[in-house]
Amino acid sequence: MPVSKRLMRILTVLAAVLAVWTVLLLAASYYLYRLSLTLPDFRGADVAYQMPRTSIVYAADGSVLADWHGEQDRTIVEVASLPRVLKDAVVAAEDERFYEHQGVDLGAVIRAARHEPGNDGLPQGASTITQQLVKLLFTDGERTIVRRLEEMLLAYQLEAESDKDALMETYLNVVYFGHGAYGVESAAQRYFGVPASRLDLPQAALLAGVIRSPGRFSPHTEPAFALERRNTVLGRMRDLGLISVGEARDAIDSPVEVRSPEELPRRAPHFVEWVKRDLIEQLGSEVVYGGGLRVYTTLDPAVQSSAERAVQQVLGAEDDPETAMVTLEPATGRVLAMMGGRDFAEDQYNLATQGRRQTGSAFKTFVLVRALEENISPSQMFDTSPYSVAVKDGIWKVQNYDGTTPSPRVSLLAATKWSVNTVYARLIMKVGPEDVVDVARRMGITSPLEPNPAIALGGLSEGVTPLEMASAYGTIAAKGERRAPHGVDVVLDDRGETIWEPEITAEQAISGAVAGTASSILREVVDGGTGLEADFGQWAAGKTGTSQSHRDAWFVGWSGDLCTAVWVGYRDGDVAMLDVRGIRVTGGSFPALIWKDHMARTYGKPRPDYAARVLSQGEDTRTLVSVCRESQELAGPRCTDIEQVLVRTQEVPAEACSLH
Repeated sequence: MPVSKRLMRILTVLAAVLAVWTVLLLAASYYLYRLSLTLPDFRGADVAYQMPRTSIVYAADGSVLADWHGEQDRTIVEVASLPRVLKDAVVAAEDERFYEHQGVDLGAVIRAARHEPGNDGLPQGASTITQQLVKLLFTDGERTIVRRLEEMLLAYQLEAESDKDALMETYLNVVYFGHGAYGVESAAQRYFGVPASRLDLPQAALLAGVIRSPGRFSPHTEPAFALERRNTVLGRMRDLGLISVGEARDAIDSPVEVRSPEELPRRAPHFVEWVKRDLIEQLGSEVVYGGGLRVYTTLDPAVQSSAERAVQQVLGAEDDPETAMVTLEPATGRVLAMMGGRDFAEDQYNLATQGRRQTGSAFKTFVLVRALEENISPSQMFDTSPYSVAVKDGIWKVQNYDGTTPSPRVSLLAATKWSVNTVYARLIMKVGPEDVVDVARRMGITSPLEPNPAIALGGLSEGVTPLEMASAYGTIAAKGERRAPHGVDVVLDDRGETIWEPEITAEQAISGAVAGTASSILREVVDGGTGLEADFGQWAAGKTGTSQSHRDAWFVGWSGDLCTAVWVGYRDGDVAMLDVRGIRVTGGSFPALIWKDHMARTYGKPRPDYAARVLSQGEDTRTLVSVCRESQELAGPRCTDIEQVLVRTQEVPAEACSLH
């Protein structure tokens, strides 16, 4: 063949090959362009903030009450707060050239290709941290050649749009560490009970080792494999020069110490559930369980502990009746403590907010207030003899407790002090049941009420809750101003932006003069009347209540800056308390004793308001730390009673626990 023809043929083949490569290059470029349009906007850790994140609930002193999450328990942290050893451990375990490559490590791909390929025909172990992040955020994890090529292209583009610190931050916030922990903060808390910012070298290496296979390397279920994997990571850190030989040796010699896999004990479960239900109604379940909320509640742990202790000391036996209790600040409406029964885990029913029960004579207070509004004097005399009157359902017959009559005639003040039924039956007919219902509504009762005369003695159609009673009596304590009871001060997101806060307004429900007179009269109940057992040596006012057949017993009252409602009864509302520890239960017995014990401990104590400090100082000035309850120093691995507390960064305790 002539040389010219051979050359022409070679040139033709080369042109064809070049044309094919050009077409392929154009197709690949177009594919990459189309693929780039599907890449979500990535700015710093914004993508991580769009992932489901755990919401954290704080008490008024900054301690953690609970965390709420759906399938993914995740708390977002900033990369700047994470220790260097953690980032180095993750690099050593997952991607040693992370800070050198541009998203895909071609050298690692070539090295991995020499080994046995995976089920998809592709080499294993070559995925960079960036590629893993792409798989976690933008793809469905399908293992095909096309999907892997897409991940590589996306990894290149992702690196072009962000820096390494942002990539590392997002990766550590979204990667799964096993046992329901998504992200390094949740993993650090779940495995070690410390924030990620305080992880030491052995802990960091263990977490980094878990990433490859959370099930196989779980320190809970596979401690031997977890130890081996941790030491492998430490050895790799040493070989890469990320730690010294001595640091590696000391860390390898240290035992693996992780906390029990059981959930942390949480306080005030009835209160937390009440707050959760309210926020779900306000914000929706997706935001509550996955929005990374910081819920700053009104609950005062000291007041809550006092309430629980009072119940335990007075009615702590398993066969005793149950107790529901609410303590709030009348001046603000903030609920400081709540008990909704003996065992929330048993049926998750809150007697304090859901248990509508008959109030007995505790409802007389609303009749009293209405009488005072109509200028009926506390000194006005009333007949105490048995009383009967025609009502729409027949004849209403009333007699006094145990059929006794203190004297033929008594004043309104004395009738209140000694809870004389026949006087209050006459009084409600005088002022009108409709107006009494109106007073109860104005003061804070929200349950359905029917304006029949029997409400004077607590004969209610559906009953009311302890929360309502505490709120209504708190209106008197606040000089007639009513503020709706609430359990949340403010809700922030995990960037510190305000999401929601309740609108609390003061309404003058009753006049200050009426509230003052009612206070003086109800003071007499405690000072020598049916509520004598509630007297703890300080000024206090309140009212007892006992329903028909002793099925419900109440004491509701206030002292200092607190108002507390106590209800005692059985969960089954039909059970009479005719013989509890040898007595018939009345409002002046166990409820008054519980109230007294509780209020005596909380009287005059300062009330924390951590939400106010959070808002004034800003989100970025606080650090979540774990402290030992006994020493109040930084918790160590041997501390068994740990609480999480938010403190100002400059006030983080410097000393580790010296007791354990």
